[in-house]
Amino acid sequence: MTMASCGEGYTPKMVRQPYLQSAIADSVSVLWRTDVGNGCEVRYRTVGASRWLTAKGVVRVANTGLIANEVTLTGLDHAQVYEYQVLTDGIEPAPSKMYRFRAPLSRADTAFTFFAVGDVGEPVADDGTPDVLGKALALQKDQFHFGLFLGDIIYPDGQSEDYDKNLFPYFTEVFPYVPVFTVLGNHDWHEPQQNYMQEWKLPNNEHYYSFTYGNACFIALDSKNGEMHEYDTQREWLIRELENAREGGTDWLIVFLHHNGKSCTYKEDYEAVVSLYPLFEKYRVDLVLNGHAHTYERLNPMDGGGQLVPGGLDKAGFTSITIGSGGKLRGIGTDPGPFTPDPDNCRYPGLVAKSVHDWAYAKFHINGKKLVGQAITTKEHEVVDTFELVK
Repeated sequence: MTMASCGEGYTPKMVRQPYLQSAIADSVSVLWRTDVGNGCEVRYRTVGASRWLTAKGVVRVANTGLIANEVTLTGLDHAQVYEYQVLTDGIEPAPSKMYRFRAPLSRADTAFTFFAVGDVGEPVADDGTPDVLGKALALQKDQFHFGLFLGDIIYPDGQSEDYDKNLFPYFTEVFPYVPVFTVLGNHDWHEPQQNYMQEWKLPNNEHYYSFTYGNACFIALDSKNGEMHEYDTQREWLIRELENAREGGTDWLIVFLHHNGKSCTYKEDYEAVVSLYPLFEKYRVDLVLNGHAHTYERLNPMDGGGQLVPGGLDKAGFTSITIGSGGKLRGIGTDPGPFTPDPDNCRYPGLVAKSVHDWAYAKFHINGKKLVGQAITTKEHEVVDTFELVK
């Protein structure tokens, strides 16, 4: 049985531009979708080289009827920039284009930049701004080594049929060039095995996983609807990952998930997340990044009991940041409730270090023992928060 039949001279049509996944160690996976196809491959080379390499992949019929093409490139030279072309049935799908990506860093490379943002998939017709976010990230795509999507990727309920309407068309100048790692949000929890997991290629069981990049370990958690997916099993796994990261001598430890723990936004405190705070303190987690609340809020460092650590960023403790304003903002569109929090009168005095109610994403630069974080508005490209962590 063939995936599709092509008449002679027919060029497969590119329905979804390439997107990069699982950029780990010396490999990266390239995925794209076409209208027809029985085979796929990627031609690639380091920029400036004369010889092309070719890697063959697999195709399958996706749950939307399109043809999912997937090729994994291995044996890449760390940190090198590659250019590549994708082919389906030996043909560049129309419209043909040359893309590029940077291979993952080695443990010896300790300077890199990544972005993090959540709640991106609100339809433009509902006053969402994924189009604006895509343009903002594209301006800096040569700076980013990868990105983190902090859940609620597709509204209203994460169905595969909406990915090519409400997400991928707005990131054609980002996804082919910058790998992204995602986590499930509550809006993505609509039969995730049949939807979310058909769209992304992620490590482990895709609900929760980890990867090392340079001198940092990133741990992705599935907070489901706030109660944590498979809480006991996931917690045991998290402990093992945290222990391995610290025993392996990783400098930076960053956790990302969808739901917040303690917060001064309009969202409740999610106790399942707060219950992980003792682990964050014990294993010296540096950053905890989440979405869910459609705003930007950086908290002062906390200890395992959720109490403020005296001395702020200069002392121990983990820094928790909500970055849920990538495409949706409280008070607008399908989230019309007024944004009423007042950090100065929060039930947790002194908890909030910076609060900005605007569409924004976060940019982080690690250079050895120093991390610089910024919040940048997607419309005006204004830096509205800057902080540093030094080991």
